[in-house]
Amino acid sequence: MTVAVLQTAWLVPLYPLLAALLSLLWSPGLIKRTGPRPCGYLNLLMVLVAFGHSVLALVALHHNGEAGAAAINAPLRFNWIWLSTAGLQIGFEGVITEPALIAMAVITGLHALTQIYAIGYLELDWGWPRFFGCLSFFEAGLCALVLTDSLFFSYVLLELLTLGTYLIVGTWYNQPLVVKGARDAFLTKRIGDLILLAGLVAILPLTGSWNFHELAVWAGDQARQLDGAPLPWTWTLILLALVAGPLGKCAQIPLHLWLDEAMESPLPSTILRNSVVVLGGAWLLLRIQPLLALSPLVQAVLVAIGAATAVVASLIALAQIDVKRALSFLVSSWLGLLFVAVGLGDTGVADHLLLVYPLPMALLLMAVGTIVISTVSQDLTQLGGLWGRRPLMGLAFLTGAAGLMALPPFGGFAALRELLVLVSQSSQPLLLSAVVIVTNALISAGLIRVFGLIWGGVSTPFTAHCAEVLWLMGLPTLVLMGLVLHLPLLWALNGLFPLDPVPGWGPQGWPLLLSTLVGGGLSAFFYLRPHPLAQLPSGLGGLQAWLAHDMQTERFYQRTVVGLVVKLASLSAWSEQRLVDGFSGQTGAAALAGARRLSLTTSGRSQAYALTLVLGVLLMAAWLLSRQSVL
Repeated sequence: MTVAVLQTAWLVPLYPLLAALLSLLWSPGLIKRTGPRPCGYLNLLMVLVAFGHSVLALVALHHNGEAGAAAINAPLRFNWIWLSTAGLQIGFEGVITEPALIAMAVITGLHALTQIYAIGYLELDWGWPRFFGCLSFFEAGLCALVLTDSLFFSYVLLELLTLGTYLIVGTWYNQPLVVKGARDAFLTKRIGDLILLAGLVAILPLTGSWNFHELAVWAGDQARQLDGAPLPWTWTLILLALVAGPLGKCAQIPLHLWLDEAMESPLPSTILRNSVVVLGGAWLLLRIQPLLALSPLVQAVLVAIGAATAVVASLIALAQIDVKRALSFLVSSWLGLLFVAVGLGDTGVADHLLLVYPLPMALLLMAVGTIVISTVSQDLTQLGGLWGRRPLMGLAFLTGAAGLMALPPFGGFAALRELLVLVSQSSQPLLLSAVVIVTNALISAGLIRVFGLIWGGVSTPFTAHCAEVLWLMGLPTLVLMGLVLHLPLLWALNGLFPLDPVPGWGPQGWPLLLSTLVGGGLSAFFYLRPHPLAQLPSGLGGLQAWLAHDMQTERFYQRTVVGLVVKLASLSAWSEQRLVDGFSGQTGAAALAGARRLSLTTSGRSQAYALTLVLGVLLMAAWLLSRQSVL
């Protein structure tokens, strides 16, 4: 039985996909009398089935000798041919591995908790079929992404996730800001997707395959053949194009603004998008890392972009007054550290950062959501004084924050300590070590700032009568809180990372712990009891406004990229109107004028027609005789 469960793990993406398809029956109103709620329960049921199958397959892998040996030593593979032509065969190649099963267990487990949470959060909302169907669509795409062994189908699935982002951000489509957020998120991610498409089309003639394992073998052969020689510049461009897709999906500079715009969607979708959906690009980046290792330039670009995003995004988060946006920029900051690890060529450290991230971030957003729904505000300046009324959710937020800080014995400490060891052995140890330490301090400060502005200080009119939330929201939050507290133990039981008395402690643990205490301590001093220095002096107020407006990045895009596109569109419209339409219009007018003049020669008299023919024949004969005499 356990072997069969493991061998059929490829069915996991089909459960939520079936739920998403069945949701269409409610969405256009084919099923009316039941109301929208049964659709939500159906989606939750299928998500629980997918989670149960993922967990049973993972248990079979670890506790059944036959199944475990089959999956670890010879991973189970499956293939579905989509297109077969002369010289080209494209199929969905899948492989069932231990990382894929762990990823699916995390994805489906978080989706199950989030859908329970959403039932309470959207209790009075009538858009359940569309919303829950999109959540299940997200889950199906992510599970298929971790199973596929094809670069081409990874791109296809990332495109579907981009479509899902557009649909789910636009859930409340009757609001102008929602429409703008959905459009901007879709278009920004499409930039990276189009460049990624160009890269995967260009790499096929070089490698002859889109299979990840075959690409890794090809990259190893090329590394031996090059033997230190520089990579051809065309190959470097192709590898840079492959990086563009993950840059957009992980909201890295310069494609980072979409995550901020996507905050207009309902908060349950924000939980999934900020915890697991953004990791789709990181998963693809890890799969193509053997290719990226061929080019030191590409690796340097990854390190530079990741380091810049880590520092800049954490600074921007400190100036945000919208709680969802403050946390969204911290998402980009943490993933920037992951890009640094991939750029330095250590997928083990990147895997660790990838695994410890989703549960704490989801817990942070769940705890914040219980406040947003009861206070009807997500403006940090309107909140405060909730520790006496909502201490349990405050503890949940602090637990999630501790999971992302370098604070032992939580999971984030070991991952960040490994990253600090990695950067200290790089070609720029001082600079990159400073980036990691400063980013950790800024992330700690940003998280404690949010906690202080919500649970610290004094009550406001919005929080004076803050009611308790439904148990449907409190229960998943507390369950997730327990998982975050035991995260190092869970990874140790799965044999991923050792469980020391203090997980991850080492020589580099002290500077990380000190940066956490400094960043979090200063933030607590300023925000737990509002301090006048928390607001910058008037002379520096422009700095705060500059950070609050994302360093004017959107205005910069409007004046450069968008402005260039508008100018090119105006030039195209002018050429279309003046040149193309003008030429065709003038040619047609000349033809009509000639036809009108020729019409005057038509008198209706046969003698005139005969004379015209005779004159034509005489002129033709004269021309032929003149040509003959010349020859």
